[in-house]
Amino acid sequence: MTDHTDMKEEDSGVEEVLDEIADLEEYAKLGKRPPLAKGYRIRVNGDAFVVHDPKPTGRAILTLAGLIPAEQYTLRVKLAGGKPRKVGLDEKVDLRHPGVEKFKALPRDQTEG
Repeated sequence: MTDHTDMKEEDSGVEEVLDEIADLEEYAKLGKRPPLAKGYRIRVNGDAFVVHDPKPTGRAILTLAGLIPAEQYTLRVKLAGGKPRKVGLDEKVDLRHPGVEKFKALPRDQTEG
């Protein structure tokens, strides 16, 4: 069984895809927009995770970080030079937006006994 991985892609306005994982925190520190990559290294509560979708939902980020059920957590995204902003569970976060630095997840307040 042979594996043919040399697939030709046309260069007509298509962005170059990096073979590597783009570290969002590093790009935010440099003030650069992350390139199109095979994966994006994000930090959730200080722990690193790799996401392959450049626009994951808040729920997908929480699930990746093992914070399940996602409904029990509030997710915030920290943009370089800005205040953290709340991300809804079904809201997509564009990881390629310049300045996306890291995520913070906090347990929602439990009101029932």
